Amino acid sequence: MRETPINNHNSHDAAHASNAAASSNGNGLSQRVRTKPSKRLWARISDSMSVQLVGIVLLALALITGLIGYADQHPEGFTFTQFIEDFYTNISTELASIAITVLIIDSLNRRRESRLQEAHTRDQLTRQFGSSVNEVARRAAEELRARGWLTDGTLQEHDLRGAHLEDAKLWDADLQGVNFTWAKLKNANLNRVNFVGADLTQANLTAASCKYTDLRSANLFEAKLYRVNFLGADLRRANLKGAHLENSKLNEADLRGAILDDACFDEMTIMPDGEAWTPDTDIARFTDSHHAAHWSPHSTQDMPRIDVGDE
Repeated sequence: MRETPINNHNSHDAAHASNAAASSNGNGLSQRVRTKPSKRLWARISDSMSVQLVGIVLLALALITGLIGYADQHPEGFTFTQFIEDFYTNISTELASIAITVLIIDSLNRRRESRLQEAHTRDQLTRQFGSSVNEVARRAAEELRARGWLTDGTLQEHDLRGAHLEDAKLWDADLQGVNFTWAKLKNANLNRVNFVGADLTQANLTAASCKYTDLRSANLFEAKLYRVNFLGADLRRANLKGAHLENSKLNEADLRGAILDDACFDEMTIMPDGEAWTPDTDIARFTDSHHAAHWSPHSTQDMPRIDVGDE
């Protein structure tokens, strides 16, 4: 049987390459080990340096440089009078510059702290506004109004599920897109509130005032709307499926595109045309703009903050 000859030359080259690689790795490792102490030292220096320390070091350098310069210019020796004559102009200018710089920095710091405090207060009041404790939520609503945050859009899209705002005065509030699922809003003043796209699923609005309130595309699924005054309210494309509208007043409300499947009415419910609801009332007259006997209010006060596809 013929044996395959071993190539000693190739074996020698491989061994040489292996040794070179090991040497290279060793050198790299050694280099990394050598650089580690310097990195640790620099990290220690960086951690120990502070703005105050840098200022002290610069002040010391300025003093040393000034003394060296004075000694070079006046070999006869130090006299306080001569020192003042040489440096009073520069000192006054530098002091003025330092004072201005300090005042600017202080003003910027105060402004930053004021903004941070304002943001903290706004977030805190927003959380309290969604409280399940009526007194806390109402007090937060009053404070939000006083600061202008109830009407400027600050509360838009917030999750306020279960908020207890019974008897709250929320007129003109901007609550677009808020989640008011299970919210308690009995007897609340909700006149002209922007509820566009808000979720009021199973919310309790019994006896609330919703005059000229913007409820376009709002979700009022199974909401308790007993005795609510919807005078002139915009309920276009609102979901009122299963809502309780007994004894509510829908005078001049715009119901075009609204979903009223399984909604509950009674003989005390006033429809948009001013007529009382009866079992024979054709609801489609108010929701379907193509209905032969369609009725819509002569004027609906729309809030133009958001375009949701008005007809």
